[in-house]
Amino acid sequence: MKKKLVVGLLFSEKKIGYEEKLFLKCAKKKGIELKMINLFKRFNEEEFEQQIRQCDVVYNNAGEGFVLEPLKTIEELGERVIDSSKLYYYTEDKWMFYVKCKEHGIPTPKTILIPNNLTMARAELKEFGQWPVILKRIYGMEGQCVAKADHLTEAVKIVKSIWSKDIDKLPLIAQEYIKSWSYRVTVIDGEIVQAIIKKSSHWKCTGVYSKDCEKFRVDVVLRKLVKKVIRATQINVCGIDFLKHGNEWVVLEVNTEPGLAFVDGDYEKLVNKILDFIKRYSRKTVRKLITSSRSTF
Repeated sequence: MKKKLVVGLLFSEKKIGYEEKLFLKCAKKKGIELKMINLFKRFNEEEFEQQIRQCDVVYNNAGEGFVLEPLKTIEELGERVIDSSKLYYYTEDKWMFYVKCKEHGIPTPKTILIPNNLTMARAELKEFGQWPVILKRIYGMEGQCVAKADHLTEAVKIVKSIWSKDIDKLPLIAQEYIKSWSYRVTVIDGEIVQAIIKKSSHWKCTGVYSKDCEKFRVDVVLRKLVKKVIRATQINVCGIDFLKHGNEWVVLEVNTEPGLAFVDGDYEKLVNKILDFIKRYSRKTVRKLITSSRSTF
């Protein structure tokens, strides 16, 4: 009898929500056993290891920063995870993503790393001279710790304000402000599965609460740029945010564990596509493991 694929789903909510229920429903139809692993509750190492050992592969659907340690734990245990902690760490780090874009010739807003010394930060911002300027913590989601400053005095106040609330005083970046809607392209296993416009009356277009966003056609130029970003980041499931700088496309950031709820009618379709990819990924990695073990004899 064929063994049922067992997939661990990492999530972080007080209780199983609509998206988790959708994953359970779609997985059942596909004959996949889904084990729900909640990172919101108190972390118990032994219990976590026991849950992970029961899974053929683990898919991370939790976007919080805490997920990095559980991901590394899964890898240390020798179990398979989509996507790796290294990809998550370097892509979610906004400065490292900018560096990677420069390395691969991908257009992105002008960006500088702000020193942790306020006097030096002021000097760097003055020299940067991009007004308005966007200030961001290197880690953050849903528009958290992101602010716009119209001049140097305001920028310094914002830097001080962010640092006062951040115990770890994580590094900040300063980025040129590009007035544009946010164009989100969702990619699963190299395939563009959704392209929507996040519109807002506010300058910040996070779209976190957006429903039924307008779709747009991905042109040839943007399609090539998407492929370039995927080659550079090597992420299997992601949402890429683009801005329009005049007539040019500019990459703002790549989000692992992308939001799937921008268009109600696409929600279940995207969950199914993720599960189909997990099945393909699982078969591929099993074949690699078999080939590797044979080659040792």
